Formats: sequence, structure tokens, C-alpha cells
Amino acid sequence: FLSFLFKITEKQFSNFFSIFSGSFLVMRIMIFLKFLSFILIISITPNISMGLKKNKYLSTKYNEVNLRNGPGLNQLVLYKILIKGYPVEVTEVYENWYKVTDHKKRVGWISKTQLSEVNYGILITNSEKLYKFPNKGSKQIALVKENYILKVLKCKSEWCKVEDKDVSGWILKKSLWGFVSD
Repeated sequence: FLSFLFKITEKQFSNFFSIFSGSFLVMRIMIFLKFLSFILIISITPNISMGLKKNKYLSTKYNEVNLRNGPGLNQLVLYKILIKGYPVEVTEVYENWYKVTDHKKRVGWISKTQLSEVNYGILITNSEKLYKFPNKGSKQIALVKENYILKVLKCKSEWCKVEDKDVSGWILKKSLWGFVSD
């Protein structure tokens, strides 16, 4: 496969290089360098495009986190998030600061040191039942109200296993916001 690509590259650039030098060795080196740069560009491009497609969610690491109107400690504090595990979606990165959006579409900047990659979800429906197993026929453990934050342990097709300090169980995935499921 590499020899095939080498032959194609050589044929396309042979007229171009013969103008600048008659040395066969110089031509071969230049062709090889062009080929390496082509392979490098091809191998990097898919990784960049894949990274942009996937949403990145983080959660607050502490019980008090400042959301600012710009990146930097000298920026105005828009509001304080007063709960650990509050999920936010990263929309932009600038040095050690993340521009984030929450489930209510509030936008601001949070320092990288204040955020964690632990999966938390926030309930976006009025209320949802927490079940012992991932089906509606199993025992109901609790009733979760809107804006309640739960730690997401794992997810299956339509269900997520979640926990709180007092209880753990299964909840419908569509009722949670703020995490990337497997």
C-alpha cells in the first residue's frame, strides 16, 4: 500500500522537482517528505473532527463554585453554584477556563480547577420515579423532583443507574441532563 502511494506521489511531483534539481536523491527525499506530511495530516484530521462532535459534560468539584462573565479571576462573578456535582456542558476552552452552559441555558466561565469529570445528572422533568431495576414493573424506591442532582453510575439503552447519599436505583435516561452515556 505504501509503495503504491509512493508511486502515485512520485508521478505527480516528478515534473515539479525536475525543474529545481536534477539530483535523483533530492527528488526522492522531497517526495518522501511530502508523503509524510500527507500521512500526518490524514491521521490528525479525523481525531480533531471526532473530538468536536461529542458533547463534553463536567460537574462542579466543590460546594461553592463561581460562574464568571469571562475567563480570569478579575472577571465579574455572575452567580455562585452552591452544590457539588452540578452538571455543566463545556462549549469553549480558553487556557485553564471553560465556557459552560447549564440545563437552563445560563452561560459563564468556570476555572478548570473547580470542575470534575465525575458524571452527574440533573432531573429536567417535574418528577420521576426511581426504580429498583431498569423496568417500570419493578419496585419504586423514591420519587425524584425537578432540579435534583444524582450521580450517574452507568446507563443502558433507556435507563441509568444513579445514586444519592441515601438511595440508589434506576431512572429513565430521557429525564436527566448533564452527562455523556456510554
